[in-house]
Amino acid sequence: YSEGDPALERLTADYLFKLHPNVYGRISAGYLEFMYGGVSSEILWKPANSKLALGAELNYVKQREFEQRFGFRDYDVLTGHVSAYYDMDNGFTAQVDAGRYLAGDYGATFGLNRTFNNGWVVGAFFTLTNVSAADFGEGSFDKGFRFRIPLGWMLGKPSRRGYGLTIRPTQRDGGQRVAVPGRLYGSIRAAHRSSLQNQRARFWE
Repeated sequence: YSEGDPALERLTADYLFKLHPNVYGRISAGYLEFMYGGVSSEILWKPANSKLALGAELNYVKQREFEQRFGFRDYDVLTGHVSAYYDMDNGFTAQVDAGRYLAGDYGATFGLNRTFNNGWVVGAFFTLTNVSAADFGEGSFDKGFRFRIPLGWMLGKPSRRGYGLTIRPTQRDGGQRVAVPGRLYGSIRAAHRSSLQNQRARFWE
């Protein structure tokens, strides 16, 4: 939803780097999403042949004005999470994120995604935080489904970009994270999978 016309939904500068053969980093600054802008940093440990990956993220963000242009409102917050990812084979990936959310609440998000051979991603998640059931509303926790459709599938030509959608039965303040673009795990996992597949192909040639 946008009150501004035109509205600036997202504008960031991103710096990606490598601290070690298995350790990757990201720093992003700007208008991270349609509701928040600020600075986001992330680090990820992910060996190419490992099913397990570990990460940490720290964000300092400020709420944007309703017109979604260049101004900000008075609310700012420091958020951060530590994350664990596990590749369960057959396209399934489990993810746990624990830390501080945008409303200042603390808790954890548990998710399970399935990536199909055509690039489609379908998943579900739920979040439990220290927000009381009375304040959280229906269900006492956040939950929902997410989908990602690769642009290459829609356009018929290769592309790393995609269209993502998250559906929540109810929208509450608790358990909400910044929608930072370009988080590391998805792109690093895809690159590792492509590299391992190429190595297998060369082995059998």
